[in-house]
Amino acid sequence: MATFTTPTNVKTAGSGWYAQYQLYNFYTTSGSPQYVHFKTNVSTSTEKIFMLEAIGFNYGTGQAIRCAWGVYTTGGGGATAKGLQTSTGLTADGVYASSDGYACIRAYNGSSLYFAGWVLNGHVHPNYSVTLSITAANQNSTSGNYY
Repeated sequence: MATFTTPTNVKTAGSGWYAQYQLYNFYTTSGSPQYVHFKTNVSTSTEKIFMLEAIGFNYGTGQAIRCAWGVYTTGGGGATAKGLQTSTGLTADGVYASSDGYACIRAYNGSSLYFAGWVLNGHVHPNYSVTLSITAANQNSTSGNYY
């Protein structure tokens, strides 16, 4: 069995998606607050298309986590969701631009995040090459923009 070092990057020759595994590992033992915000290194001043996916578990609800945020940065300072895929263990709740111009995602579980954990993976279209990273994460009760 292969063991990836964190993070592992994969790119296909000529076309396809650029995949980055284990960008960020999140784990909490606190059931509330129930929102988690992640700030990326992707500037909203340039046009980019990427996806972040969360894969993990939510012990508090007894459910698996597999959800995704499709993100488009407009190049004019905005970030919008281009598809949110939700699982029973975690909701891909939204996408927004931080006050200092970076793309952010918001996760939510209204039942509980007690002993919840997941890894964030990233996928970027090769025409919009960027090495993704998570620069900040915060568990809080903010349903809107946190960063």
